[in-house]
Amino acid sequence: MTTPADYVIHGAGGIGCVVAARLAASGRSVTLIARGAHLDALQRRGLQVKGSTEADMRLAAVGHPAEAELAPGGVVLLTMKTNDTAAALDDAGAHYDGVPLLCFQNGVANEDIVAGRGLRSYGCVVIVGGRILEPGVVAHTSGFSLTLGVWPTGVDDVCERVAADLVAAGMKGRTHADVRAAKWGKLFRNLNNAYLALGDLSLQTSSRYEEHRRFMADVQEEALDVIEAAGITLDVDDRRTPREQIARLREPGEWTHVEVPDDPDRLVRPSTWQDLHFQRGQVEVDYFNGEIVRLAERLGRDAPLNRIVRDRCVDAAVRRLLPGTETAQTLRIAASMR
Repeated sequence: MTTPADYVIHGAGGIGCVVAARLAASGRSVTLIARGAHLDALQRRGLQVKGSTEADMRLAAVGHPAEAELAPGGVVLLTMKTNDTAAALDDAGAHYDGVPLLCFQNGVANEDIVAGRGLRSYGCVVIVGGRILEPGVVAHTSGFSLTLGVWPTGVDDVCERVAADLVAAGMKGRTHADVRAAKWGKLFRNLNNAYLALGDLSLQTSSRYEEHRRFMADVQEEALDVIEAAGITLDVDDRRTPREQIARLREPGEWTHVEVPDDPDRLVRPSTWQDLHFQRGQVEVDYFNGEIVRLAERLGRDAPLNRIVRDRCVDAAVRRLLPGTETAQTLRIAASMR
């Protein structure tokens, strides 16, 4: 059993380790729950963080919630992929009963998975980029924003306390009274992760060239039509509305103001791209584009572009295909053939 922790980071990959390092550096006690070679390296050599956060520290690291003791008032941050949330909670058993579980995860499914087990569910919109460079070593690639709320709505003392700790740790922590709307807004932003992975595209490349922007606009517009028809509220935390963002993507010509760096380490890529690149065998896109497809089906509609990018990306992951198997044209053709 470890020393009682203020924060247990369950699923301590890239983003979880970035948050953990910052919290620990600010004086909070932190325990990591990880697995495999990453866990082994954390236990033997400690955690090293590079990029926007620099850290080299020893933190308690274990493989199971039963080994991680929480201090009074401690909380658990769930930072695993959505595909793994249900199994992680099942594995934890009764260890998380009564404990605030903050879903530092993408999509809108995790909080319901937590609540469906009778556990205390909180949402968090994560605008932080991180990736594992090698076991025990992670890179903080972008972003500092973490927006918290009780699921599906509300703010309590746990939210306020965690947000304050995040601010003290140098993050942009804040609370939101309708975190469900905020997380739907983040899902809207994540809808093109599959396209970037399938096309082997960085955020910079996809933003610069018109062909990519137009495809991304079409994916998002199709989704937004479905979301609005379902009466779901989006909070995209942007000065532009979702429709204005889509119109902006449709602007003709090359965006020469967007720099595409020659250094591959400076290219910003979604975690879905990393999943294909490292041939991990699964991706999270069924909880992004798949949410749109299922919502459309419940409304008696179709969402062919969201369906095809989901299906092709899931297939690429299962078949261990590397990024770069599709283009905007091949995906449009496939979507039109359904």
